[in-house]
Amino acid sequence: MIQTFQGKIKWIDLVNPSEEEINALKTEFKLHPIIMEELKGPSSRAKVAFYNNYLYFVSHFPNWNPKLQTSEPYELDFIISKDFLITASYQPETDMRQELLEQVCSREFEEKYLNGTTVELLYFIILNFLEFTAREIAHINDKLEEISNLIFKTRSQLLIEKIAATKRDILDFRRIYRFLKNILSSLSRLGPRVLGEETRIYFDDLLGESLKVEDAIENFADTINSLENTYNSLVQNRINSFTRIYTLLSFVTWPTLIIISSFQMNAKYAPIVGLPYDYFILVGLAFLPSLIFYLILKRKKLI
Repeated sequence: MIQTFQGKIKWIDLVNPSEEEINALKTEFKLHPIIMEELKGPSSRAKVAFYNNYLYFVSHFPNWNPKLQTSEPYELDFIISKDFLITASYQPETDMRQELLEQVCSREFEEKYLNGTTVELLYFIILNFLEFTAREIAHINDKLEEISNLIFKTRSQLLIEKIAATKRDILDFRRIYRFLKNILSSLSRLGPRVLGEETRIYFDDLLGESLKVEDAIENFADTINSLENTYNSLVQNRINSFTRIYTLLSFVTWPTLIIISSFQMNAKYAPIVGLPYDYFILVGLAFLPSLIFYLILKRKKLI
């Protein structure tokens, strides 16, 4: 599918471009054959290159997938010169793209951007995606607050799964965003060479906006690691407490077990056995050492 927006400059937006559409672009804009091959399908890696009077780059934006409960890369390719801008995407419609198109349909967009420069239009598109991404990571903050509230209330397997899922989401987001930041950094260096030194301010500003989101996700990563360490410490303390209790119980009860076991031996002579109230005497002798050990440990505040 292809959409064309025409004003002082020309913006061509492609979604899953066909062979015919790509050939038409090649004829109209005299694009390099390497770029034509790149536009035929999605690319697994980000890249920046310039040919003659235009700049070509591949970018990936983190896009939340509610089914997988993590972020996936949304690819958007750009070809930009002083006279035209071409964008190409390959995934189904997303909220990120839909929000952009809603603004494109406004009269203000046509007057401000189609009658401006291609760099201003590029700035508008990428900035919208960056702002959408910044809002989108709010779900990670919600997860962190939920985990923080539950961490002192429960030790369930569900909480462990929540921590693991949140760490995966943060990891996927960071992985995608790291490449995006590198692309914007490269644009900040190469863009002014192709499109003029006056465009540097736009590229530098986009790089600055990306750093804000990166700082937020790095803060989330530190927070989830701290919460996981806190949870592990609480669990370990609980395990240590149980281990301590079981050890003390074993230590206190072993004299009782020895005495009872001694009177279970089939010996010819067994003291006390046969005396009046021998059962109660044996029970008292069996529990007396345990009681003494308990009082000693209690006095020393070991239990």
